[in-house]
Amino acid sequence: MAKTNDEATSRAMIFEMLMENPGEIIPSSLLTQKLSSSRQAVFKAVCALRDEGVPVESIPQRGYRLDGIEDLQKLSPTMIEYFLRGNPLFNRCIYMRETDSTQKVIKKLALQEAEAGVLALTERQSEGRGRRGRSWQSLDEKNLMFSMLLRPALKPGEVQLLNLAAGLAVKETLRELCGIPAELKWPNDILCRDRKLCGILSEASGEPDRIYYAVTGIGINVNMESADIPDDISAVATSVCIESGRQFARWKLLVEFLDRFAGFMSLLTSRGGAAKLLALYRTGCDTIGKDIRVMQDEEVFTGRATDITPEGALVVQTGEGEKIFAAADVHHLRMA
Repeated sequence: MAKTNDEATSRAMIFEMLMENPGEIIPSSLLTQKLSSSRQAVFKAVCALRDEGVPVESIPQRGYRLDGIEDLQKLSPTMIEYFLRGNPLFNRCIYMRETDSTQKVIKKLALQEAEAGVLALTERQSEGRGRRGRSWQSLDEKNLMFSMLLRPALKPGEVQLLNLAAGLAVKETLRELCGIPAELKWPNDILCRDRKLCGILSEASGEPDRIYYAVTGIGINVNMESADIPDDISAVATSVCIESGRQFARWKLLVEFLDRFAGFMSLLTSRGGAAKLLALYRTGCDTIGKDIRVMQDEEVFTGRATDITPEGALVVQTGEGEKIFAAADVHHLRMA
């Protein structure tokens, strides 16, 4: 059952009070006064927070207390929205234990005229997919799978720039927050030691001269251990946990990414921002300067990646001359 706005507001207000007084007991009377409601309504809101996975402790005859959430693995939408209060773009989080596809959820909201900045987050999706229709699976409470509603002032031919911005944000987050040597492979994969950590997919709807909305979906392998990765992809897939040797609170990684991505989106949609973003991407993309194999449809090309076009396409110097790929599968070739 969907929560009403009043219920969501109550949860948010209680969470805020608990967060502002970590480890302290907040009297029930203070919460009822703050919410202008009954003790029963406060208790109901506290139970809703617990259902989201927030560890609110009841102290008999005294009130409620919230201890540390630093290592909390649950993805509480109320908690995530609390930490997004200063984010200039993202402000609303929808959490579903299971869904067919977060991309579909966001597309439906887009058609209902929802504003940009909505995030759909899930533990499991039955129809999750990556580029070229590949399936994307996950384990409960191990990884991050989410899609975002964007309404950028871009043309349809510039949708690739959303992938580039998201890729930069993921790479920076994994390197600086998690301390792992993440690499950015054009156009939308994050690798570590030649194994895939993250995939990104952007789709858009619009007219020839403008985008009505875009949906960017991201899947990040966060806390999977080696035994969690299927044998058929164990040689090409990895996780933050495997690479760092420790688990991370997924909500922290998500909030940090959204902060960085919002910054890149602000840059991208500013005057002259696309050129600035591309300059950052050329510097941050580990494909540039590498010898690569490119697979497009049924053809295979080898060469050296040399540049990114203003639309985000990859420029490759092959034995047959310079070629430009708007979309293709790319593999980095190891030095002999």
